[in-house]
Amino acid sequence: MPIPLSQVKTLPYYGRHFPFIPWKLTSKLRISLVFAGNLLRDLGLISFVGFWLALPFRAIPTYRASKAGFRLMGSSFGLIAEMEWILLVIIYRVLEKRHGKAHAYDFAKEAIQKSSLFMMNDFYQADRLAEFEDPFEAFWAYHKAMFQNDPNYPNEMIEEDNRRVMIVHDCRNCEIAKLTIPELAPLGCDHDITGYKAIADLTDMEFRRPETLAKDGKPCQFMFYRKGTVPPEEYAKPVK
Repeated sequence: MPIPLSQVKTLPYYGRHFPFIPWKLTSKLRISLVFAGNLLRDLGLISFVGFWLALPFRAIPTYRASKAGFRLMGSSFGLIAEMEWILLVIIYRVLEKRHGKAHAYDFAKEAIQKSSLFMMNDFYQADRLAEFEDPFEAFWAYHKAMFQNDPNYPNEMIEEDNRRVMIVHDCRNCEIAKLTIPELAPLGCDHDITGYKAIADLTDMEFRRPETLAKDGKPCQFMFYRKGTVPPEEYAKPVK
């Protein structure tokens, strides 16, 4: 029997601000495997082993070089997120030195998009939202509660017939990237592109976003349409 929309508030984590990492231990392990597997493929076995042996010696100078950015990550999203960001910055710098900025970013983008395919389900508990009588409305209720009054992503919410919009005016991800590696600012945007698509069927939702702070310098427009109601002109625009 479908769950009434009124019960969405009973879901675990309802109303908590957007987390940087998934809640499930299995997903955290899968993320590690994705990044490690991609790094092994990119570096080769000998250099891969060398990377991990040299990691402790790279960590301290990396932290010192961008201390403000790492501290902001920690204060915004927690210690584990800060440690993960340090590791990602180290990986980026190693690959940048070997192959250039474009290759280093493509590595991070591919890994984060692979991870988004299961991370986004954790963030939204999409499997459970699919059990509601109106998954689209349940998704929006959960999303709105997650981001409303969030100091990391000051926003405004707009509700229309078959469209729900969140406009983000300031992005903590961009601030952190600016203090560490500015080129990594769009990484969260790239995560969303594949992540929201991965839960679209479960939540009866289609995601569009024509511009973002990281890629366009304009407020992010998160647009969630009830499936099948996206205007044709929106399909002509790239999702950023």
